[in-house]
Amino acid sequence: MNQKKRFHDNPSGVISDTKHKRQWLPKDSWGDLGQWRNFNEAQGYVLTMNQVYAGGYCDWRLPTQEEAENFFDLEFDQIDWDEETIHIDPLFVNKCANFMWTCDVNDMNEVGRINLRNGKMDWVERNTKEHQAARLVRNDESSQIST
Repeated sequence: MNQKKRFHDNPSGVISDTKHKRQWLPKDSWGDLGQWRNFNEAQGYVLTMNQVYAGGYCDWRLPTQEEAENFFDLEFDQIDWDEETIHIDPLFVNKCANFMWTCDVNDMNEVGRINLRNGKMDWVERNTKEHQAARLVRNDESSQIST
C-alpha cells in the first residue's frame, strides 16, 4: 500500500487528488442516478451538477484522457456495478460504472472512454450506452487537504 495517500476526503464531500491537483465527486452518474449515460447525456449530467453546485463548486467537467488514465490505478481494488474488480481508490463509492467517459473526441467524432477494469482507452460513438457513466473532475487550485 502507498505510504503517502494520494486521495483525500474533504468536508465538502469531494475527494482531492494531491498528486495531480484535481478534485473528484465520490459518485459517478450511475451511482447517483442508476442509469447509463451516452456522451450527450453525460454532458447534461455535468450541467446539472454545476447548477446544483455539487461540493460547493460549479466548474465540474468530464476528465481528459490523461486525467482518466491517471485516475485508474492498479494499486487499488474496488467493485463495480457487476461485482467485477475495477482499479480506483476505495474512497470512491463502489458499484460504479466500469466505463468512464472522457471529454476527448477523435477525428471520426468518436468519444474516448476508459475501462476501469483494465485501464484501456477506446473510442465509441456518442450514442453508446454500454455501462458508461460520467465521473466529474475539477482543477484544485487550492490543493489544500483536510487531515
